Amino acid sequence: MAKSRSKAARDNRANQLNPTHPAYHRSRGASQAEANHSAGTSKPVNDNRSRQLNPKDAVYRMTRGDGAESSSASSNPSSPKAE
Repeated sequence: MAKSRSKAARDNRANQLNPTHPAYHRSRGASQAEANHSAGTSKPVNDNRSRQLNPKDAVYRMTRGDGAESSSASSNPSSPKAE
């Protein structure tokens, strides 16, 4: 049986695979400052995606054109303009 990795090695690997941890960005060549900034901005992106996939969340309905909040989608410059 192969020797299992140490806890520190497992933790390091987990951190390098987690985009909300600076080690993820450092392992991809970012400086420490860039890594800290990128890790700090990764979580809201992930949270928004999960909210968009949750049918009980208002953001879900907004991204599909349902609900009262859909009028704010027209302020998105990439969305098609109504003529």
